[in-house]
Amino acid sequence: MFGYIIRRLIQTIPVLVGITVISFTMIHIAPGSPIGQALDPKVPKKVVEQWEKNFHLNEPLPVQYWLWLKDLAAGDLKSFKDGRPVLKKILERLPATIWLNLVATLISFAIAIPMGIFSATHRYSPADHVFTFFAFVGISVPSFWLAYMLILLLVQGFGIPVLGVQTFGLVPLPPLSGLADRAWHLFLPAVIFAVGEIAVLSRYMRGSMLEVVREDYIRTAKAKGLTEDQVNYRHALRNALLPIVTIFGFLIPSLIGGSVIIESIFAWPGIGQLGYQSVLSRDYPTIMTLNTIAAFLVLLGNLVADVLYAWVDPRISYA
Repeated sequence: MFGYIIRRLIQTIPVLVGITVISFTMIHIAPGSPIGQALDPKVPKKVVEQWEKNFHLNEPLPVQYWLWLKDLAAGDLKSFKDGRPVLKKILERLPATIWLNLVATLISFAIAIPMGIFSATHRYSPADHVFTFFAFVGISVPSFWLAYMLILLLVQGFGIPVLGVQTFGLVPLPPLSGLADRAWHLFLPAVIFAVGEIAVLSRYMRGSMLEVVREDYIRTAKAKGLTEDQVNYRHALRNALLPIVTIFGFLIPSLIGGSVIIESIFAWPGIGQLGYQSVLSRDYPTIMTLNTIAAFLVLLGNLVADVLYAWVDPRISYA
């Protein structure tokens, strides 16, 4: 297994380089220039030329890419927007995004897996129809619309603050009250983030469970006199989790991409919001760094899913 992981990590290097080449080229050939966002239009031409020289924008595109790659490896990338180190800006916002994704993932799995199992074991029951209805609603409703509706309901309807990490302008609170306020502000975007995942995961779990319970070894287990719960949770569940393992691998890249909309709407200071702001200001170094991290997380998610396959299903072996 260890050798397989090393080989996969080595294989990710050329793939990652190819992704960065494509991303770098597309960003730089897109219409517009970062100069108009970073500098005042009235600054002298010499200042503009010096600014372009400082950020290597006066070089040919292949040279710019090579210099960007060197700066990335050395951790010396500077933001066009404020001149701060890009990695420092990302690390400052990373904990907020990790907490948001962690809570959303825990909510998703804690609700979706039992929901899918119950729907499969009580097929066509009233509860199954209700879960199916809400699952399709969760898949169909855009997360940004749901977020705005929740904000309108709580803020305008009841005057309950929901934006940011904590209530704006709040006087210093006792430790427990301050922690509760932060938990409330974290819980709401995490729930909106989790709605779509719950809908998808529960349907996958239901479908996978229904396929597994038709297998011969399940009938054999029932013929031996095992209870329904023993058959479902001891024998069927482990094999039914294989599709869920695949989805879990794809949840890792959502650390950046999936949180852009939610973080922007709820003013959550994570790297998703940073990416959105960087696109608006054409901050190429920050955009490229976030793209590179997102690409690496996609490749890492695929590797994690493959490794978890072998853990869930002993029949799979990576020699």
